Amino acid sequence: MVRIKILPELLVGKIAAGEVIERPASALKELIENSIDASAKSIHVYVKEYGLAEIKVVDDGEGITSEDVTLAFQRHATSKIEKEEDIFNIHTLGFRGEALYSIAQVSKLRIITQHREEDIGTELYLIGGKIVEKKPAVTRGTTVEIKDLFFNTPVRKKFLKSPFTEKAHLIETVQNYALAYPKVSFYLNIDGQEILNIPVASFLRDRILQVFSLEFTEKLKFMSISKDGYKLELFWGGEELSRKQRAKQLVFVNRRPVRDSLIVSTLYKAFKVKENHPQFLFFLTMPSEAVDFNVHPAKKEVRFRETGKITELIFRTVEIEKPSFIAENTAEWESDLNPSFSFQQSSFFETQPAFDRQEVLQFINLGDAIVALQQPEGILFIDFHAAHERVNFEKILNLLPENTIRLVFPQVISLNPQEYALLKGNLHLLNELHIEAEDFGENSVVIRSIPEILKDADIAGIVESIAVTIKEEAGKPDFNDIREKIAATIACHSSLRSNNRINPYELKILLQELELTSDSEHCPHGRPIKKFLSFNEIKKWFFR
Repeated sequence: MVRIKILPELLVGKIAAGEVIERPASALKELIENSIDASAKSIHVYVKEYGLAEIKVVDDGEGITSEDVTLAFQRHATSKIEKEEDIFNIHTLGFRGEALYSIAQVSKLRIITQHREEDIGTELYLIGGKIVEKKPAVTRGTTVEIKDLFFNTPVRKKFLKSPFTEKAHLIETVQNYALAYPKVSFYLNIDGQEILNIPVASFLRDRILQVFSLEFTEKLKFMSISKDGYKLELFWGGEELSRKQRAKQLVFVNRRPVRDSLIVSTLYKAFKVKENHPQFLFFLTMPSEAVDFNVHPAKKEVRFRETGKITELIFRTVEIEKPSFIAENTAEWESDLNPSFSFQQSSFFETQPAFDRQEVLQFINLGDAIVALQQPEGILFIDFHAAHERVNFEKILNLLPENTIRLVFPQVISLNPQEYALLKGNLHLLNELHIEAEDFGENSVVIRSIPEILKDADIAGIVESIAVTIKEEAGKPDFNDIREKIAATIACHSSLRSNNRINPYELKILLQELELTSDSEHCPHGRPIKKFLSFNEIKKWFFR
């Protein structure tokens, strides 16, 4: 019989650290939050070997008193709250008193700090949470230096992603807090290279411009509304900024970066998003007592007291300041229910051989890229977007060099620092798929040639989506798997969409090409392409 026992303090500390410090970016997040809570106006971050070797955060905040420095590394030691009611009235980023304790448990940590009202500060050195050195110091603000992260929990390292992905998470962390706090300057240096150098901004839009490109920022539509202590500021990307994958969907509640499915799903409903994923920055300021941040170990999620108010605010914002790219008539969002015989834009299949145009396929367009074809024994339902994805996916993977086109004017694509870091170290993956890409410096890459299949595609959108794919897939041992995921991303961008009209002739060519693929039943992402419903099954509905 296994007996219940009290765990040793060392093991308890490592368990607690595992809940809060998932990866190097988690440690950086906690340190930046401490700096902001200390009223810092300037935060400098230095990283080595994607955070495992070293993370150093230097701020000009108010510092910690000599009397409190040692106490700060005890579990649940905090200056942010005192009583139970304070948990539901949070005005700071940190409040549990677990950050420094948790980081110290799994690293070798040095802190040098001096409170503004003291003449002498303190330097403290800890290994695995144990204080091994304490001495006086003279400084300004606080410097926290973490070395050998996870040195005593080597299993944790095995769950980290590739260096590129971990580096991207570090950049993303600094970017998020820079967006939330435009009145604070941020500097990020990784392995001796300056990644971010963001001065103080007067306005939120200026800070967005500092973090992202001018091309991206200019395409954002700003909307704002205030009611009953709630204020919503929304920067919404139009169709030009829509992507096949979720990227740049940033939500901030009381200036804290969070994940919240309610807000995202409500935005999708309010803007009638049907296919591609929009890019947006959502800033919500609300009474602190109306939101609970104490629902996730890393404070990544929130719970609202009155979700109806959030929903109403979002819908009211859209109604009052509806962006010009939103269809005024909801019918414009619906696919044409009648088959079109006059395809106006250039055909996706114009390079295919001609066939007998008398053999017309009879089909009904059901909307959202679904068509129904009558067969001798029943009805075949086809997702023509998924079918086109499968065809293009295999064309991209099996592309020959002669099927590429060289751009007369090479396209320079501006990226945010996170996307740039991911692509810079993986340009060979793009070249493997015949997208000739080179580092162009200043957070940009230049595209010199592309597969012919992409001649009418949004190259910038494809490159940004590839960065997202690399972040999610990099670190996997199977190179071919990563290559196929990127090919699937490219295929998705170059395929017919639900708002495209397809005529009977094009549908016939598509189905002919589909039958030549290695898997005519599934798109590259694994979704089904077609479903057959027999007349016998239909008759059973009516008891015949």
